[in-house]
Amino acid sequence: MISSVLAMAMAMTMQPADTTRASREAFTGCLRAYVDRSVQARMAPTEFTTAYPTQCSAQEQAYRDAVIRRETASRMSAADARESATMEIDDARTNFRDRFDMAQPTPAPGAAPAAQPAAQAAAQPTPTPAPQPASSPN
Repeated sequence: MISSVLAMAMAMTMQPADTTRASREAFTGCLRAYVDRSVQARMAPTEFTTAYPTQCSAQEQAYRDAVIRRETASRMSAADARESATMEIDDARTNFRDRFDMAQPTPAPGAAPAAQPAAQAAAQPTPTPAPQPASSPN
C-alpha cells in the first residue's frame, strides 16, 4: 500500500505542470463569451468577421507568451516556439469562429443566398419563355 502511494507521488512529480493552462482558459473563455454574445445579438456574419480578430487581444498575448515560455523551456528554438504559439492561437480562434458559423440560421431551401449582391443578381440573364405556335381555329 505504501509503495503504491509512493509510486503515485513520484509519477505526479515527474509530470511537467501545464504552465499554459490559466492563460489558455482565460483566452478561450474570452472568445467563448464574445461568440455567445454575438450569437445572442444575432450579429451579421460580415460584422463578426470584421470584429472577431481584434477581440481578446490581451488574453491572446498572455497565452502566446506562456506557450513560447513553455516551448523554449523544453529546448525548442525561439522561432519554432513562436510558430507553435501561433498555431495554438489560430486553432482556438478557428474553433470559436466555427461555433459562430454553426449557430447561424440556415437559409430556407430554394432561397437566394444572402451573400449574393443585388448587382450580381441583376446581371444574371432572366430566362425568356419560348414562343408558342399560334393555334389555328378549326
